[in-house]
Amino acid sequence: MKHPIKAAFFDIDGTLVSLKSKVYPPSTAIALKRLHENGVLLFVATGRSRFEIESEHLLDGLEFDGYLTNNGQDAYDAEGKLLYGKPIAPKEAAAILDWAEENGHACWMVSSEKSCMNRCNARVLEAMEAIHTRPPELCDLHEMLQAPIFKIVLFLTQEEMSIPMSLAPSCRTTQWFELGHDVISIDGGKENAMADILARYGIPQNESIAFGDSENDIAMLRAAGIGVAMGNATKEAMEAADYVTDDCDDDGLLHALEHFSLI
Repeated sequence: MKHPIKAAFFDIDGTLVSLKSKVYPPSTAIALKRLHENGVLLFVATGRSRFEIESEHLLDGLEFDGYLTNNGQDAYDAEGKLLYGKPIAPKEAAAILDWAEENGHACWMVSSEKSCMNRCNARVLEAMEAIHTRPPELCDLHEMLQAPIFKIVLFLTQEEMSIPMSLAPSCRTTQWFELGHDVISIDGGKENAMADILARYGIPQNESIAFGDSENDIAMLRAAGIGVAMGNATKEAMEAADYVTDDCDDDGLLHALEHFSLI
């Protein structure tokens, strides 16, 4: 390999953690440990917040050098110190919340300190069940607007999303479920957070490898030196990758690292 890999970035759902069993395969723990021992820095790159990772115990027992959360809107070191943040413009966050409240829609907000939603309904339950996660606590989201908001989740159809997005011209969306859309700042995203973290360590992007399986991983897979799509990935994620490995449940992560002689 012309450029050795010095940093690796991993999505969680469907990549590190099985969508079927709700836990990471034993082979994943073995692969990550070997990769770390070989001097490669390990980073989580997920649409989830750090609150979800901790409360759901998704990665207990695994060691990482940092966490890129909320689709790259904020990043933390291994001790939880905020390294990077791309909050949504306050006026736009407030406008989306006002629209959601006026129209009776569920709205979920995430800051660096809190993760809450205004109401829970059937759409919320369906979407959260798909990722095996409990809905966040309910609270008055207007109080959360006093702090920077890194992500807003709306449980709407693609067509319904057009109205709230018209209220937030400096934002874009990524979709993780048919009725699950993350609203993030337009200059955020996993790929931008990855670039920032690599720059902090003085690592060129072509000396990185990224693993993912869904729409919100595509830009990251393209930006990394090597982009790996899981066997359970969407067609679009596979097309964006340099290599397609086996399914998460069939030791795909281990097999890909062996394929590239990284472990």
